[in-house]
Amino acid sequence: MKKVVIIGAGPAGLAAAYEFYVQKKLKDHKILIFETDSQVGGISKTLLYKGFRFDLGGHRFYTKFPEIHTFYRDFLGGDMYKRKRLSRIYYEKKFFDYPLSAGNALTNLGFLRSTEIAWSWLKRQFSRHEEERTFDKWISNRFGDKLFRIFFKSYTEKVWGIPTDRLSADWAAQRIQNFDLPKAVVNALFKVNPGSKTIISSFYYPKYGPGMLYEKIRALLKKEGVEFHLGHEVVGFKKLKNAISAVIVKKKKSGRLFQVNGVDHVISTMPLNKLISYLAPPPFLKKEIEKLRFRSFLTVGLIVKSNPFPDQWIYVHDPTVDVGRIQNFKNWSPYMVERKKKCTSIGMEYFCDKGDTLWELSDLALVQKAQQELIQIGLAGKKDFVDGFVYRVDDAYPVYNFGYRKPLKKSKEFVSRIKNLGVCGRGGMYRYNNQDHSILTGFYAVRNYLSRDPKWDVWKINEDGAYLEEK
Repeated sequence: MKKVVIIGAGPAGLAAAYEFYVQKKLKDHKILIFETDSQVGGISKTLLYKGFRFDLGGHRFYTKFPEIHTFYRDFLGGDMYKRKRLSRIYYEKKFFDYPLSAGNALTNLGFLRSTEIAWSWLKRQFSRHEEERTFDKWISNRFGDKLFRIFFKSYTEKVWGIPTDRLSADWAAQRIQNFDLPKAVVNALFKVNPGSKTIISSFYYPKYGPGMLYEKIRALLKKEGVEFHLGHEVVGFKKLKNAISAVIVKKKKSGRLFQVNGVDHVISTMPLNKLISYLAPPPFLKKEIEKLRFRSFLTVGLIVKSNPFPDQWIYVHDPTVDVGRIQNFKNWSPYMVERKKKCTSIGMEYFCDKGDTLWELSDLALVQKAQQELIQIGLAGKKDFVDGFVYRVDDAYPVYNFGYRKPLKKSKEFVSRIKNLGVCGRGGMYRYNNQDHSILTGFYAVRNYLSRDPKWDVWKINEDGAYLEEK
């Protein structure tokens, strides 16, 4: 049997293992999955705490790929519920509907400021930034300087931890594609979606959260003989010429190292810069991959009495608090909470870098901070809190800093020269994929390995217009 090592049991890694099952190749392939965490699902896992469920951020299930829709349906069936979206933006102690509604936006901004926003956009149309290489210029060209400063600047810098003039426009083009101020106004006035994925009004969501999908995949694959090694971290490789011959693994609990020999193929979802650092890159590439940075985040899970607000999530643009986004999981699915208790599970998301002040705060201090900020925003009172915990996620989001393209290009070239290595997923490709994109890259990575057909190119997913969701 051929031995295949899959690094990571997130959406892409599990999808890759599942593709071997779909292609009926498990009988002649021994599949070993190594996952650092004690649970599958990556950042799409669902945490269970004292009967309450929490996502690491909210994960909407929507896709324009029929194949992925069928994949969701096959695993979740009747446990997939259609949800009407309700989300808002908190800014200057006010809540703005998002997608925007004309009356709410006009009331909160006031007539004078609304006029200034329109005038700012009009001025920018006659004097557009010729180069749109940075986030601030890309947004200003489409929304005007005034709206950029009000809604985009503070939140974006909170998420990425760098000024918007050092953030590549690629991130805006990928996440806010096909959207600008006129389209936002049309949608606000007439509730007509002009084809932008940012203002999607409904989505599907599993009964017990997205982790439900990945636990079902794991159960099926285990039954079919796929080996899962949770709590195991891949920390190195051995190479023979331009192929990987062995994978070095560390058992996290004991720190014990062992080696998996006779490897025929490796599929990696680990952060691309870390993968390359383990493959003895040339000195110039060692320096280049230092520019490929990942942003980390932490979630403070709070159990709160009653159900304090109707939204599924709230974007917090206000710079007076550190929280970036607030999730109310009872509003995603009523099954996310302990039904006998009249409480809900709230996720307070903080974007940070590993080792910075926020990251290093104790769990107790973070729970207290999250409680205080929820009170400050006006969504809870002092007597509403029942319990809380903290979950930290390192290397969560690839940072599209200005100048990331060159090191990414060099990294792709280096990886492509290793004959028995494929990459997929958000971290593995250093690409801000959605959940469905990540799953599709896992499928493609295996199809490419089995057929060597160039049409299964993981790098085209979420790059060409044909792969972006628009509805």
